[in-house]
Amino acid sequence: MSAVPSSDLDLRLPLLSSAEEPARKPEKGPVDVQKLTIDDMLQEHCGEFGTWQLRHFVLTCLAWALEAFHTMVMIFADREPEFRCLGPGCDEMAKSVCGFEPGSWVWVGGAGSSTVAQWGLVCGEKYKVGLVQAVFFGGCMIGWNGMLGFVAGYLMLKGQLI
Repeated sequence: MSAVPSSDLDLRLPLLSSAEEPARKPEKGPVDVQKLTIDDMLQEHCGEFGTWQLRHFVLTCLAWALEAFHTMVMIFADREPEFRCLGPGCDEMAKSVCGFEPGSWVWVGGAGSSTVAQWGLVCGEKYKVGLVQAVFFGGCMIGWNGMLGFVAGYLMLKGQLI
């Protein structure tokens, strides 16, 4: 069996021919190959950017904008506020309230200044801040996939019934 140089093969031919059609041999002459860019392919097969694409783009951006607002809320609400010492058993130069005696310090801005201050999510409870964020984004992922799957299934079923 002799090896055929790859330059002589026509790569556009199918690997297997159908039963009705005999296998074609590659032509020996020059082959005019038209090279398409991704933009050309999209324009040829999908068309120009029209009202449907604009609508899809706006709705997708709207969904992501709502997620961005929720993310921003978490960033500001879950911050660890500054603390102020009230008496002995507290060090003003410390970076954290861990190890201080209870009642020797208070949050600047009060307990309602953030969710960390309100729920006491410091020291050994600090992991709960990240856990809440992970659960929130997991719920967003499951919720969006479930909702979009339902809508897509409904639209496909509606198209089949009509």
